[in-house]
Amino acid sequence: MNDDAHLAGDSEDDSGALGLDGLLEWTQARFVARTAARPLRAVHARLDESHGSVLARALTSPYDEPFADAAAHDGYAVCGEGPWTIVDLAQDVALSQRTAMRVRAKQILPGHTDAVLRADRGVVTIEETNEVVTARDPLTDLPEPFARPDFGDGIVHRGAIRTAGTELVHAHTPVTAATLALAAAAGLDSLEVIAPPVVGTLVLGSSLLVSGPSRDGRVRDALGWTIPALMGALGARANPPVRAPDTRDLLMQEIDDANVDLLITTGSTSPGGNNILREALRDLGAHWLVDGIMVTPGAQTLLVRLPDGRLLLGLPGQPAAALAGILTLGAPIIAGLRGDLIDPRQSEPSAVPVRARLTEPAPPAEYDEDTILCPVRLLPESPSSTTPRTDRVPAALPLAADGPADLRGWATADAIAVIPPGSGDTGDEVDLLDNRGRPATR
Repeated sequence: MNDDAHLAGDSEDDSGALGLDGLLEWTQARFVARTAARPLRAVHARLDESHGSVLARALTSPYDEPFADAAAHDGYAVCGEGPWTIVDLAQDVALSQRTAMRVRAKQILPGHTDAVLRADRGVVTIEETNEVVTARDPLTDLPEPFARPDFGDGIVHRGAIRTAGTELVHAHTPVTAATLALAAAAGLDSLEVIAPPVVGTLVLGSSLLVSGPSRDGRVRDALGWTIPALMGALGARANPPVRAPDTRDLLMQEIDDANVDLLITTGSTSPGGNNILREALRDLGAHWLVDGIMVTPGAQTLLVRLPDGRLLLGLPGQPAAALAGILTLGAPIIAGLRGDLIDPRQSEPSAVPVRARLTEPAPPAEYDEDTILCPVRLLPESPSSTTPRTDRVPAALPLAADGPADLRGWATADAIAVIPPGSGDTGDEVDLLDNRGRPATR
């Protein structure tokens, strides 16, 4: 697409992301983006910093559970033969012969505990100034001085539930509020995580308006706040958008100064004419990974690796094309940076994709070789359908490209249909993406 764009991924840095000469097929571009985005470095983070991250290492139990012998039920920890005088001991003090201590289920037991007598199997009486508990005879259910539980009854021994190092949550699992609660209950103060990638947005075009309707030959910027919102939904931490200058030198400085893991630009991606983004990337020595995709819309989407290792995703300026570009490459890039996919050879999560059947013809592709990304509305299943639920294919109604900047269909879509070349007629089955660019799966 551009003679100056070198797409051969022959360096060690991009051995898994082999860009190809010319335009890439849609699936190829997704694979390149996924393999180019390697998981960020794992860090130790406090629990209050970890929410939204991904576990870099499995969350394991830091100690045996229970960490010492514990009561299996409410009752009395007893030592020796009964009846037992009830005493109140500190946890690190041992019982002596013919004494007992009230305990609750899961409570750590004092030393020399022989068994835990269930609360309903003991009868408490007052003898002089002491409380004494006597066990019930298992046959008569009456208090019997010589009755006693079997040795070890009612005791959960150290490590019986799980031993130290037992996996509680798999690696590469998102850290949720429940994960934090589990970690805190386990006594942990920090987790080893892959933090959410930081994403910056550079909006190119000094003539774009930031408020109000389009006017005086200038159009409203529809992407500046959209991209950070979408990146946040994918699990990144997005900085507020920055309006980039329209000169090559200043743009190069903005790119160089952006302290982010992924930098996204809008506009100036076309291969011909006076294109300051391409000039800046060439002058910076960027390594080209994707220079155009066989897709309608979003063909003029590019992806490069900057000399310092950061990725830059260049989106077309036309809003619908930019949305298609970011759904195509943005979702796999963020998944890769987060370490969401364990196997780096996979371009998508290992789950069964949801397919849908088109109820009307999809809009035509710009070129016969293009994959079409078409917003669709999923129609409810017919109540009279006799097809088994697991075998039903939902119906998808293609939505027209209308409304301001042709975005109405994208804004009201239930999903995005991925229509391969040569397909798109009524009745054709197609794969679906969700509204964030991830495969819709069962």
